[in-house]
Amino acid sequence: MAEKQSQLNSAYYGPSIPPQDQSYQRRGRSRSCCYRLFKCLFKTTVSVILIIFIAYIIAWFIFYPRSFKLHVTDAKLTKFNFTTNNNILQYKLDLNISLRNPNKKVTIYFDKIKANALYEGQRFDTESLTELGFKVDRKSTHFLNATFAGQQLIELDAHEISNFNEEKSAGVYSIDLRFYLRIWIGIGDFITGKYKPKVKCELEVPLSSKGNSSTARFETTRCHIYYLITRNHRYV
Repeated sequence: MAEKQSQLNSAYYGPSIPPQDQSYQRRGRSRSCCYRLFKCLFKTTVSVILIIFIAYIIAWFIFYPRSFKLHVTDAKLTKFNFTTNNNILQYKLDLNISLRNPNKKVTIYFDKIKANALYEGQRFDTESLTELGFKVDRKSTHFLNATFAGQQLIELDAHEISNFNEEKSAGVYSIDLRFYLRIWIGIGDFITGKYKPKVKCELEVPLSSKGNSSTARFETTRCHIYYLITRNHRYV
């Protein structure tokens, strides 16, 4: 009985626990540091992106670039003959065109400009208005000329031939233009991404003939502009 009492009164420390591996502790601390570093870098990157985005939006609303305006200011049609036996259209069309930059703080840079001339939805000629790029400064207007001349095979159905004969009698023809170009918007030394607007013009062009002073006059026509955007940015 005394032996049992002495055993109960003796200190009991339980089973011995081996000390933790120090290399394991170092790996844990290393992983924790990497995680905190990655988290800090991620928050910093997100913050920088948000700041840049907000600054871009603010700058956009401050400058608020407006689209350029394209007008056909004059059109002279001296030949427009269609022969039904061989479906050949003979034509001679001269155009005066204006490009207007209405912005106070923005410069617009234009690349090569091509124009298609169409009748009844069919292209009968393509002309390049300029081979070199140019810019239109703030609140400025740039003028271009284009000439479509020659002959082209086009196929008109009975309804379209009837429309042609009616326009021939009236002396005024419905001719469409499609302009293809690339532009950049300049704000100071920074130039925005490349824009590819499509420009459509619906013209009512009277046929001019020598000695005919009663011919209707062409009225300046504003064209419609539609935008496609590519995400490129560059500096000058």
